[in-house]
Amino acid sequence: MRVVICGGGVIGACTAWFLRRRGIDVIVVERADVAAAASGKAGGFLARDWCEGSPLDALARRSFAIHAQLPEQIAGDWGYRPMTAYSGFVAAGMHRPRSAGSATASSSPSASARWRPPRSFTPKNSPQP
Repeated sequence: MRVVICGGGVIGACTAWFLRRRGIDVIVVERADVAAAASGKAGGFLARDWCEGSPLDALARRSFAIHAQLPEQIAGDWGYRPMTAYSGFVAAGMHRPRSAGSATASSSPSASARWRPPRSFTPKNSPQP
C-alpha cells in the first residue's frame, strides 16, 4: 500500500510517521517546508484534561500519552518536557483584577461591566505603517 499525504505540518508528519511504523509506504507532499506554517510557529502546548467531560476525553488522554512516549522513540532532542500548568477563564459576571500583578478581584461589578479586553495589539518588533 502507498499513501500520499498532503501537508507536512504536525498532522501530516505524524500521520506519515505512524503509517510508516506500520510498514506502509508514505509520500508527504509539502508546498514549502516541513512545519513551515502554523505547526512550526505554535508552542506545542498540550494538556491532558482540556477535553475532560466531552466525547473527546478518551481520545485526548490517549493522544497525550502517545505524545509523552515520542521522545523515547524519536532520536534527537525535541525539547519535550512535562510540566504542571494551570488554566482559567473569564465568564460573564466575573470581576477583572485591579492590576496586572494582582490576584485580588475588583469588588465593583460596574467597573468590570465597563472593562473590555483590547481588540488588537501590535507586537513590539512589528514594522509600523
